[in-house]
Amino acid sequence: MKAPFEKSLSWSVGMLMLVLAGAAVAETEGSGEAAIALSETAKIRLVPLVDQTLTESGTVTVQPEDDGSPDGALSEALPRHCLMSVRVSLGGDEAQLEAGKMVCVTEDRRILELMPEATIEGLGECQASGGADCGRFVISAQQHGTLSLQTAGRLVPQPRNEQN
Repeated sequence: MKAPFEKSLSWSVGMLMLVLAGAAVAETEGSGEAAIALSETAKIRLVPLVDQTLTESGTVTVQPEDDGSPDGALSEALPRHCLMSVRVSLGGDEAQLEAGKMVCVTEDRRILELMPEATIEGLGECQASGGADCGRFVISAQQHGTLSLQTAGRLVPQPRNEQN
């Protein structure tokens, strides 16, 4: 037979495990609702943050915004506070633009992210330089680009950094 202390300790540990399991389930359920779905029909405008001139390949940051997406293209409005990286590769006749990670912060401070499979058009322009047809890439804050999703995507909660 267990001593009263052992019964009490077993009961306390059991209750603690139950409470922790409940908190984990609640967090998982809450994070499922936090995702924002984007369909291929979503219209996303890419707004450069500043004027830039690249003379070599690099990464630029833009602000993605909804550009009048049709009903149902977004499961909810795109947050106002979003940034996205765009990899610009120079060389050859034109620059290659590759969509990078999109990170958004919602009004209730959730951090959501997406690695879109998409094409980018209309963002910046090539200029001849150093004998190359596209030796410089000029981005103007007044010239917006377009992100066209190749497949549907989801802005999902960013994994938490558990190393405090």
